[in-house]
Amino acid sequence: MTALHDQRIAALPKSMPLSRVLRLLLGLLMIAMITPPLLSASGAGRMRVAAVFAAFVVGYTVVHYVVSRYFGWLHPWLGAAIAVTPVSIVFLLGDAYMVGAIGFIGLSLILIAALGHPGCEVLAFPAVILGRRTHLACILFSPLDWVEGKVVALFRGAPA
Repeated sequence: MTALHDQRIAALPKSMPLSRVLRLLLGLLMIAMITPPLLSASGAGRMRVAAVFAAFVVGYTVVHYVVSRYFGWLHPWLGAAIAVTPVSIVFLLGDAYMVGAIGFIGLSLILIAALGHPGCEVLAFPAVILGRRTHLACILFSPLDWVEGKVVALFRGAPA
């Protein structure tokens, strides 16, 4: 792994409590959204959803390995924008693909909330598989983590 990637990981704090709760709630909401379609889907439909989910886990594990190994210099926000592109495209395909994408993001949000990682939600499963966090930002929650950290620091009397 690159030294720059390791330095960026060491500098990352845990996500803040409010951000963790919001990640968890959004993840649970996403799972609740896909439960009715999953329950009414045929066996083949469920298999397509499972295949989409598995493809995301495998694909993003490869992405996480390559980024952490060879692209530690990649800007956290640019990397996050690139990382969420495949799941966004698959989401737009609709049907089983959309259900699989929502399920993947929902479970990833729940996992990342449990781990307390502030990084890119689509890399939550790869972080567990590879045993490494990512330095890539979370497009939705990283700004909230930053603001929450500043507010908490102000109330604790620490420099923000």
